[in-house]
Amino acid sequence: MCAAAARLCGDCAVPAEAAVNEDDQSYTPGLRVLSACIIPDRSKPVTFAMLDGNGEVTDFLRLGHLLDRNDAKKEKDCEALKNFILRCRPLAVAVDASCREAMSLSDTIKACVTQLEQEHQMAAITTEFVDPDLARLYEASKRADVHHWEYNELLRHAISLGRRLQDPLAEFCYLASDDDEFLCLKLHIFQNDVPREDLLWALQVELINRVNEVGIDINKAFKHTHWSPQLQFVGGLGPRKGTDVIKKSKGSRIENRSQLITELKMGPKVFLNCAGFIRINTGDFEDNTSEYIDALDNSRIHPETYDWARKMAVDALEDEADVGDEVDTSAAVEEILDGPERLKDLDLDAFAVELERQGFGNRQTTLYDIRDELFGMYKERRLPYRGLTPEEKFRLLTGETKDTLVEGKLVTGVVASITRRRPTRDMLDQANPERTEESNTWKCPFCLQDTFTDLSEVWIHFDDNSCVGQATGVRVRLDNGLTGFIGLKFLSDSHVRTPEDRVKVGMVLHCRVMRVNYERFSVDLTCRSSDLANKESQFSGPRDTYYDETAEEADKNKERKAVKPKSLYVDRVIVHPSFHNISFKQAEKKLEQLDQGDAIIRPSSKGSDHLTISWKVDEGVYQHIDILERNKTYQFTLGKSLWIENEEFEDLDEILARHIQPIASFARDILSYKYFSKEFGNKQAIDPVLTAEKRQQKSRIPYLFSTSREFPGKFILSYMPRSKGIHEFVTVTPNGIRYRSKTHTHTCTHTHTHTHTHTHAHTHRYTHRLRRCSPTSRSTTRTRYRDRRRRQQRHTSPAIRYRCPRAWWPPSRPPRLQPLRPGPR
Repeated sequence: MCAAAARLCGDCAVPAEAAVNEDDQSYTPGLRVLSACIIPDRSKPVTFAMLDGNGEVTDFLRLGHLLDRNDAKKEKDCEALKNFILRCRPLAVAVDASCREAMSLSDTIKACVTQLEQEHQMAAITTEFVDPDLARLYEASKRADVHHWEYNELLRHAISLGRRLQDPLAEFCYLASDDDEFLCLKLHIFQNDVPREDLLWALQVELINRVNEVGIDINKAFKHTHWSPQLQFVGGLGPRKGTDVIKKSKGSRIENRSQLITELKMGPKVFLNCAGFIRINTGDFEDNTSEYIDALDNSRIHPETYDWARKMAVDALEDEADVGDEVDTSAAVEEILDGPERLKDLDLDAFAVELERQGFGNRQTTLYDIRDELFGMYKERRLPYRGLTPEEKFRLLTGETKDTLVEGKLVTGVVASITRRRPTRDMLDQANPERTEESNTWKCPFCLQDTFTDLSEVWIHFDDNSCVGQATGVRVRLDNGLTGFIGLKFLSDSHVRTPEDRVKVGMVLHCRVMRVNYERFSVDLTCRSSDLANKESQFSGPRDTYYDETAEEADKNKERKAVKPKSLYVDRVIVHPSFHNISFKQAEKKLEQLDQGDAIIRPSSKGSDHLTISWKVDEGVYQHIDILERNKTYQFTLGKSLWIENEEFEDLDEILARHIQPIASFARDILSYKYFSKEFGNKQAIDPVLTAEKRQQKSRIPYLFSTSREFPGKFILSYMPRSKGIHEFVTVTPNGIRYRSKTHTHTCTHTHTHTHTHTHAHTHRYTHRLRRCSPTSRSTTRTRYRDRRRRQQRHTSPAIRYRCPRAWWPPSRPPRLQPLRPGPR
């Protein structure tokens, strides 16, 4: 905050070359300023105040039509303004930067000044925008009521603007006389969080440093009341002593620093503390005074070190020319001030050693400061004056800052116009109109007008300059008065042929800021849906170094969990005991309390012409079957024809009876089968069981059924013909159990067919192995095979062996055993 105060009051006035005094003695020396006060209401007059070089009002002017759009009235006011400038001859113009109308006022003043420079050979006049924060406080202050009681608030505002341009430090000190008014300045966004006493102390310290760095002309402070408040910030004085010095002066003039003691009755300690910061400008009265004038009184050199400064001047002259012992020190100082380059040859380090030997201490820094001051007495040490940057000008004229109008911010605006780019003559000559096949008309390639019945009409359209050109975007007026532009490609995510297809003049649009152009006072916007949603966070903006990314992600996860998902189901008007207007998760939760085979009919997420029937296959396993509706009378009623895959049903009862109940019955058969496992298709758990059974009886093929969680409505048949387990899907259908494209109506029949298939396959492979054996071993092998066949037939149940229909066998039956023939001897 102190840095902000230093930046505001630490700048000097307009460049020094602008304040060069003219030969005409009717003008006071210093920077003459013409200040203009403006308010947003165009019906109110613009108030001008003319200030001389000391900040006193010399004249004022009110122009009521300077911002009007009426050219005649505006031209009359412009002539009055030019005559006023020509008479008063200002060196700079201060424009109140409080609203957007100040831009128009500044352009008008610059145009008038340019005409005067060309017609009357006037010197260049600088036009600057000035921050009005101090002027707003001054126009309503008690000091303004006392010192400018005869002026209204607009004129007081203009006076403060001009004085701030002349010397910002003096105007800030003038306001700092009242603590309450001084704290009304907004220097930082967190200013209100600082305790009042600490903030006031910090600001006063900054003003003390700046005033003592610059110095104060005490005679100017006695003569002009708006300069006197600087005395309270001079080191050694303070508010009470500064006020007392002004009272004791009684309007008199101080011609040398010794009069601070003799005339103003300063004590020795007070004098030693403040003498180096009080300037006696001897150039104002050196020709009309009888008092002794010391040139060093017009410098920052302290009276205690005058002898050292004179010694340095004398030594510099003695080194250049052999001068006798008799030297006029005052004349030497004046001669050195005219040519200070001779001081560079002095050995100040040796001089400092000599002073330290004499008991003055280490004065090396003081000697170098004295030499710097002799190079230019009271040389300006503040930063050179600079105009407002585009960002600062944008903030003052619009009230928007980088924090309030940041890239990515959502704003609303009203469509003002459609922007177009007119084609040049070369573009018109090279144009190639096209014929539209649908309407059999010709289309202009620029404005896309397609109402021309003949090609010649298009060229007439070009020659008459009636082609408005190609649309480039939309001009939008924001709520804060700024102008926004939406490019054609940023109007929508889909292709936009012409802006008229999407927007109309006067329509309110929701937009997002893409870029702020501070120099042109415009904003680039986008109103695409993807940019407004900002799902990829491309408009989030820069984040603080200590921003907690983890906490943000945790908050987002909580919000996602808290937000209820949008329902994808359309409520249906269906009267049936099994129908419920619920989602699939709610259906599964409800089926948990029901028995196996129970079903619930509910709406489908596929649309209003679909239903879904959910039935319980096993504990935690639910199958959802899609039902297609046809021949619907209304959207919410039930269709007259219901389809599941390629099968048609008349109503929901028929679906439950002919489809759900049969498959639920077959599923119960598998669930109650003696070789059913509750491992839900877990291969890692089923394989060890099959391996253990295989070890107990190697000739048997062990198998198990289990429910598939991944594919509800299917079961997994796991068996082990040899050493490795095999897992295949078995599907329950209304017609039976489907396995390998064949449907079986009983679980035992299905398993018997499956085991016999693998037994015959094993026998077939054994027979081929037998053919490759030698004649001697072939007889032994034949005997072993015949005994094994007998044992298998003895252990096989006759009911299973002879009651299996041939149609249930797999289509790929194993080949019959071929009789063995004796091989060659």
